[in-house]
Formats: sequence, structure tokens, C-alpha cells
Amino acid sequence: MPFRHTGKLVVAANAHEEEELVALKKRGEDNGVEGLRIISPIEIRVREPFVKGVAALDVPSTGIVSAEELVHAYARVATNQGANIVTRAQVVSLEPARDTIRVGLRIGDEEDSQRETIEAKCVINAAGLFADEVAALLGNQSWRIYPVRGEYCEIRGPQSLLIKNLVYPLPHSDGLSLGVHFTKTLWGTVLVGPTATYVEGKDNYEKNRLPISAFAESAKTLLPEIEERDLQLGYSGLRPKLVPPGGKGIADL
Repeated sequence: MPFRHTGKLVVAANAHEEEELVALKKRGEDNGVEGLRIISPIEIRVREPFVKGVAALDVPSTGIVSAEELVHAYARVATNQGANIVTRAQVVSLEPARDTIRVGLRIGDEEDSQRETIEAKCVINAAGLFADEVAALLGNQSWRIYPVRGEYCEIRGPQSLLIKNLVYPLPHSDGLSLGVHFTKTLWGTVLVGPTATYVEGKDNYEKNRLPISAFAESAKTLLPEIEERDLQLGYSGLRPKLVPPGGKGIADL
């Protein structure tokens, strides 16, 4: 499975952020992250010659992996250990029984689907954007999912050499996201993003996407040499949040 041990720099753009960097280092150490250290602008330049910052938190344990192939590997391991994986299946009902929960499924396309029921001793609701709707099938109306769209741009070609590995800004103080960062992919391109914007609809991946100029403006804080012409729109994804727009806290589901 493709994997690369990269390390990561979380960069403070100014003296005020340097204080936050020290707090972030302590939080990481409290959570068991090993090898954390604050490095100087000179050390930043050694690691990332085109990145501008007054200090950075070096996170040497970080690496990147092909997420899709990782999921396929998990599926193979689960299957080899006796699990049954049912794909193209929608949960349409949950009914408590004496010692089990009956899970009603619609399998296949809507015009050519069939119904099945699975009985389980334990059901884990890991439905992401639709976790509130699954919970409601058992009468739990206390949760509501708010979709937050994250968008990416991509740097290809010679300008992808401006970044060697992973470079992050300080996380957003409101907990909405980790901020627009740079990820050198396993394939040699550089991802810029993700952004974080509340949207209407759990399938709203493309409507009113941000212009490339917005990415360039954010990226220039840490990477002054990047220009709008170096970027092209990449993919987008939706993150389920448990807090509404204007709410506080990370609250990722």
C-alpha cells in the first residue's frame, strides 16, 4: 500500500501566532505525540526553502497514505476475518427486538432494488453526513448534521517543487478547520486546501465553488511565490459538523 513518512511543519506566520504554536506543542505532548519541537526560520528554510514563517512546530511522526487503498485493505482484512460487506445498501429502518436490532436495507438502484433484513446484536452509526437521519430511525431527534464543504486546488508541474512535504498554518481558532495547507501527494502534485464553508444540502459538492484567486490569496501567507496561474481547481468533499454556522467548537462527527 503506498505510504510515505514525511514529517509536517505547522508554521507561525507572525509573532502572535508563535505564542499559539507553543500552546499547540503542549497540547500535542499532552496527547502523546512524540518528538515535537519548535524550529527557527532558518530551520524552516532548510526543510522548506520557499515557506515563510517566524517559527514552526516540527511534527516528525507524520506520514501520508493512499486513503482509497487503505480502505480497500481494511475491507480485505475484515473479509478474511469473517465479516460480510454489503455494498450499494441503504438503511431504511431500525427496529429494536428483544436481544437484537433489525436493520432494514434497500439494496441496489431505486428502480431495481430489493429489501433485506439483517439482525445484529450491536449497530454502530457511522453514516457520516446522514448519521442524524439514521439516528432518527430509532427515534433519536437530538442530533443534526450541518454539512461543511472543503475545497482543494492543485499545483502541478514545476511549481509543485515549491513544497517538499506537508506545511500547515495554525488551526482556525473557531475550530472550523485546520486551515488551508499544503500536501505533497504520493504522486508528486501539491494539494492546497481544504477550505471550510457551510453549505445547504448533503450533496452540494460543486455549487458556487470558490474562485482560484481565493486559494492563491490564502496560500501566499506561507508561500509568497505562489501565483493564481499556478493553481487549478481540484476536488471537494463534505464534512459533517454538529455545530451550526456561527457555533463554537470542532464538533466533527
